[in-house]
Amino acid sequence: MSDHRDSIRLENDHISLEVASEFGPRITYLSDGEGANALAELDDLSIDLPDGGRYMFRGGHRLWVAPEIPEITYEPDDAPVTVTAGAQRATIVQAASPEVEIEKTVVVSLVDRTVRVEHVVTNRGSNQVDVAPWGITQLPPGGFAIIPLPLEPADRHGLQPNAAIVLWPYTATGDTPFTIGPGVIVMNTDRTAPTKVGVAMRRGWLAYLRNGLVFVKRSTHRPEGRYLDMGASGQVYAGHDFTELETLGEHTVLATDQSVSHTELWELHHVEPGTPPQQIPEILDLDQR
Repeated sequence: MSDHRDSIRLENDHISLEVASEFGPRITYLSDGEGANALAELDDLSIDLPDGGRYMFRGGHRLWVAPEIPEITYEPDDAPVTVTAGAQRATIVQAASPEVEIEKTVVVSLVDRTVRVEHVVTNRGSNQVDVAPWGITQLPPGGFAIIPLPLEPADRHGLQPNAAIVLWPYTATGDTPFTIGPGVIVMNTDRTAPTKVGVAMRRGWLAYLRNGLVFVKRSTHRPEGRYLDMGASGQVYAGHDFTELETLGEHTVLATDQSVSHTELWELHHVEPGTPPQQIPEILDLDQR
């Protein structure tokens, strides 16, 4: 269990989960009872903000808004939130601030062995905003991120490109940030320089393997949808202190009091330690679940 005060616990026979009430919205703890917290714990880690303040990473899962604009995206979430909770469901609301007039809501529920996380972004300002929900899960470093590539050709001859890999300006190239295996990109997250890779999440999942534990997050990529970051609806960031599995919802223009939502489904699985990450999609049958 995490050591955050005032956390609220949800659990069933398969999953234990905690959400914070003194900051957020944040999911701070996740376990299937067979190990420690699957999420990163980063209470003291922070970055400087352009206005002289600091953003506390804290760890766990958070809701940001894209595009990544420091004055908006990095709005601190240090204040208490409103939490309405039952045994297996919680709704967490961060009220809009005068500086960033966007209300953020996370609805988390346990359904058998699956965690359903709905992210809702609502415009509470008088002007329209152009945003996308951005679900970010921080995980301990030192594992392997598994990023799926399309399996089907784009044309009947198999001659046209069917995938694009999106990189960020700070992506480390000198330490070979990833390798491409059969149908996947594998990123070794044991590194010192920051690295980020994104793809259109057409196969609907991202995965992270560490010490025999596999964290899977799923979301829907609509081929006709409008996505930021060159269409990279699935993204992985890796640095010295943590790894992030990230998904983007659709890019939407919101008028006053309009909302957009984006849903993820999470799973925890166990495999034999030392299992090659390239084998995880087949072992867990990720494309058929």
